[in-house]
Amino acid sequence: MSVTTENVNIALEEIKKKSKPRKFTQTIDIVINLKDLDLNQPQNRINAEITLKYPIKDVKICVIAQGDIALRAEKAGADKIIDKEELGRLGSDRKSAKKIAKDFDFFIVGIDLMPNVGRFLGPVLGPLGKMPLAPPKGAAIVNPKSDLEEILDKYKKTARFRIKKNPIIQTAIGNEKMESKEIFENLQVLMNYLEHNLEKGLRNVKSIFIKATMSPPVKIPLRK
Repeated sequence: MSVTTENVNIALEEIKKKSKPRKFTQTIDIVINLKDLDLNQPQNRINAEITLKYPIKDVKICVIAQGDIALRAEKAGADKIIDKEELGRLGSDRKSAKKIAKDFDFFIVGIDLMPNVGRFLGPVLGPLGKMPLAPPKGAAIVNPKSDLEEILDKYKKTARFRIKKNPIIQTAIGNEKMESKEIFENLQVLMNYLEHNLEKGLRNVKSIFIKATMSPPVKIPLRK
């Protein structure tokens, strides 16, 4: 199973016809229905990040760290730094914790504070699928030797998705202002990941739909 540039282009043109003008830039989402995948097996419940070829939007990154990691993260351009003291306060202020969880796209944490993050922010980050992931699933748990600038640049092009209770993947792969070629190449990154990480590779793919934020989905024909 694979998708072609031509089929993606046709689907994107169909989205343009069905989508009304909006006052914001809509994301382009991909929805992949899977088959023959036993989700009772832990290895099939994927929770992962992939680095796309092109950034989708301006992301907001929060770094939870102290000492040198915090200083280097601030220099590298993190949108917010949370230290150990503030992290502890958030543990007893659920309203503020929920707001921070919603305001930021990704959370990067110094390895020494990861237990505190699980304790104080886990209840709000977990349901949103924003808990920091360690390698090989992600790169969000860092140590004093980590290149913070490189990691922040990586997260500006990162897409995250989960296969949990239902055999469905949904994630953003572009926005309506991007060239169709860029959206296709971002989709190819996702398809390559699935080919190497699903139990039966792309044979586990049943169907693929693409949509804008406020548009109905359009099916992308698959080439066998």
